[in-house]
Amino acid sequence: MPISAQVYVKHPDIALTHTIQSLPDADLGVVSDAGTDPYHDVHFFWIEADDFEEVETTLAEDPTVAAFASIIEDDSRRTYRIEYSPEAELISPQMIEIGAVIVESRSHLDGWLLELRLQDHDGLYELSEYASEEGIKLDVLELQQTDGGRETRDFGLTEEQREALMAAFLQGYYDEPREVFLEDLAELLGVSETAVSGRLRRGSARLIGEVIVDRDD
Repeated sequence: MPISAQVYVKHPDIALTHTIQSLPDADLGVVSDAGTDPYHDVHFFWIEADDFEEVETTLAEDPTVAAFASIIEDDSRRTYRIEYSPEAELISPQMIEIGAVIVESRSHLDGWLLELRLQDHDGLYELSEYASEEGIKLDVLELQQTDGGRETRDFGLTEEQREALMAAFLQGYYDEPREVFLEDLAELLGVSETAVSGRLRRGSARLIGEVIVDRDD
């Protein structure tokens, strides 16, 4: 079933990471309705900042940027045409490979906040596996099913239980050996370890009762 996901990605070499980290008061985002140059690795970004002289000095120093040019300007926001350098680490090709659609990309903390649309949970799991192999931090912050108006079975799970179970699955809590522990999930979800443990326990019991156990037996 199609899903929407909000994920946070971070890696020192992901495009424009140096700029994001050097300009904590600026906001950056991908111009979602702009195409790319088919002959060069060129993309379009908007940047909101108070000092564009500082912005352009930072872009010139960014090792992931080969070239840039301002194409639309106003007092607080400019649109830039940016060509990536060979040093730029890209996760978007893998997203295209799994059939994900990037709805929105914008700076967040020291990395990028992405809103994705995927065909199913397997695609998100593949993306998480790829990020782990490449040393890219990828946290799933929000996950929803998008069923196009059809009725969705939630198996009686609360939103908190579903969020905890998906975070545990995607972050490797159920892997052997475990990739994360309760304290990691608690930090990711912004709740206590006790709360995470309870959500996982009750959510798992609910799923087992709804999916595995035959009530007529």
